[in-house]
Amino acid sequence: MNMLKHTLALLVATTALAGFVHAQDAAADQLAEGKKNYMLICVACHQPTGAGLPAVFPPIIKSPYVNGSAERFAAIILKGNAGPFIMDGKPFNQIMPAQEAMLTDEKIALIMTYVRASFENTPAPVSAEVVAAARKKYLDRKTPWTQAELDAWKDDDAK
Repeated sequence: MNMLKHTLALLVATTALAGFVHAQDAAADQLAEGKKNYMLICVACHQPTGAGLPAVFPPIIKSPYVNGSAERFAAIILKGNAGPFIMDGKPFNQIMPAQEAMLTDEKIALIMTYVRASFENTPAPVSAEVVAAARKKYLDRKTPWTQAELDAWKDDDAK
């Protein structure tokens, strides 16, 4: 009986470890795919380091817009934003174009997950379902977001 318990315990532990390793591989794959898309779509403005371009495009390093609400971050990518923006006391006055017509929910989620795991940002990964919900919620919006709107953002998502 004792041998059976040990065998079952070993089987459970092995299965759990296999699931953990698989989850890590999936996360690594998501980050790699997110980075690839970031480097194709976002890098010209936000740069490989996330530092942006002074007075033109804001940094995404430790950004409250990245580290805050996943819905708000998705909405920014979907609809874009228009300056002026003040970040760390520095002005930025450029337009971020809407990406809703160009990118799928999955690609946006991958980019968001990469950015949220990079550039000294720390929030959890984002699913395509979060992006899809934001896309549906703001479907009728035709204008880019302003800083005042983004700073006043209220939703149930604090992740």
